[in-house]
Amino acid sequence: MTETILAIAILLSLVVLGGLISIGNERQRKAIDRISEHAEAWAIEDLRLKRGQIEGSISIEDPVGWLSRAAARTLGRQVQLSLIEVLESPTTISCVDNTSGETILFSLLSPKELRSLFREKRSELSKRGAQHPLVPLRKEINANKMNILNAGIQFDFELPIVWKKLTQKREGGGHLWLYSHQKA
Repeated sequence: MTETILAIAILLSLVVLGGLISIGNERQRKAIDRISEHAEAWAIEDLRLKRGQIEGSISIEDPVGWLSRAAARTLGRQVQLSLIEVLESPTTISCVDNTSGETILFSLLSPKELRSLFREKRSELSKRGAQHPLVPLRKEINANKMNILNAGIQFDFELPIVWKKLTQKREGGGHLWLYSHQKA
């Protein structure tokens, strides 16, 4: 009888210890995520300071070509885009990659922002029967954040120019989200 009670006590102790370890691991993961975000923000600001004032001299003649080069840097592979269309609500640039045949979408909104936006607009979208290619944001869609660290040192200066030429809207800041389907 005592052996059974001892075995239950040991098992209960192991479960509690496992729970405490899991809680500690989750706290560490969140802390590492915050450190990563701070390091990225520091690196971006450091690059901005080192480049000086070059913003006024930027001219983009081929915005789709610029998107192709930035996407290729971000994805680490050859990308040759052709513009398909510019979609609204939210503003999204839809392109096809001529090298792989896949559709690549560009948006200023992060996956988290898209999820909350589509949750709010779900009833409106279903009434109109509209199907935005990012609705719903499925697991097989890869999201890559493009910024000056992975898409080019002048990315934050050039993005607003490209965005305005392609969408006719004065938006665009320091980052752009690239959405593509995972390869099977």
